[in-house]
Amino acid sequence: MRTPVVGLLTAAVILAIPVASAMGAAAGVQDDRLPVTAPADLQARVDTLKSTGAKVTRVDLYWGATAPVRPANPTDPNDPAYDWTWADTIFSQLQTAGITPIVTTWNGPAWATGGKSTGQPTWNANGPVNAKDYANFMQAVATRYNGKTNIPGFGPVMVKNYEVWNEPNLQLYMRPQYKGKTPLAGKKYAQMVNLTTPVVRAANPRAIVIAGVTGPKGKSDSTGRGTIDWYADLKKAGMKTYNAISQHIYPAAAPTTKTNAIPSWSTFDKVIQAVNTLPGGSSKKIYVTESSYTTAKTPYRTVSVTPSQQATYLKQIWTLPVVKSSRVPLVMWFQVQDNPNWPGGLFLNSGGSKPSLAAFKSVAASHRPTGSLAP
Repeated sequence: MRTPVVGLLTAAVILAIPVASAMGAAAGVQDDRLPVTAPADLQARVDTLKSTGAKVTRVDLYWGATAPVRPANPTDPNDPAYDWTWADTIFSQLQTAGITPIVTTWNGPAWATGGKSTGQPTWNANGPVNAKDYANFMQAVATRYNGKTNIPGFGPVMVKNYEVWNEPNLQLYMRPQYKGKTPLAGKKYAQMVNLTTPVVRAANPRAIVIAGVTGPKGKSDSTGRGTIDWYADLKKAGMKTYNAISQHIYPAAAPTTKTNAIPSWSTFDKVIQAVNTLPGGSSKKIYVTESSYTTAKTPYRTVSVTPSQQATYLKQIWTLPVVKSSRVPLVMWFQVQDNPNWPGGLFLNSGGSKPSLAAFKSVAASHRPTGSLAP
């Protein structure tokens, strides 16, 4: 059931949301198994993605796995320190399948993080000591996948959309967040964005650099910065060279239910207003590059819904005024298949489909990507 605009949206919200586009936001889905899948198994994962009807997906590119040792010429993708085996395979297969990737590059190598690793088993949450190291790597990535560089065995491969890191406002994904009580991560992140955007765009003029990548946190505490505070941090730090913003949303309430929680679908106007305060922010698109509802409780989430509710809520997202507006070009469902820590998938961990698969196929068929998101 679609809740009427009146009663959910104040006059300020209506002013914040642009005119509805013809189809509304494109529907994408992320397969979080891709970063840990060997090249020999990638085609099977791509086939699963294709079966959902999605034309856009989000791919984690691990910096540490691609550059395990420091390259002598870090902006040159042909430096022998780089291992592009995984990236070449997946990006070329997605290109053949007609699926556009949004590439999220994070998980730094120890040589770039002051020798620091992480307590997490599969990723390094420590940010780079020198933001230029990250920008150099991103220049190499954008050069290799600019649609002109001939990649042996694959030919030219085009990647147009790049996110800078993953949820850098959270201690779980970027450390340190503070120096004493002073917010620190925003300043580092702004440096990364300001250095990365121009070199990526120089390597590939069609590239879109997406900043923010803001994790779904309401209030600031020792585990990270709340959504609104994070945008204020980026403004204060002078983040200015970026092409778009992305936000993650995992509300407890149904999409059409009014809630005061930030970020949520009913408070998305607050996110828009915060983005608008950034330099050039009022003209930037806002991509929702993660959102879902989980069908079981997990160590990271105590709220769950039934499989039937998950399918219903998925459909409701694309009926929302903000999702139908021209300001939001994409909503990315997370994820293709359940895992024990995050059962938000369209498929069960065992492989069987959930009701949300049919719901997503229906939405994807009527919400096709345009612009840089089009294959």
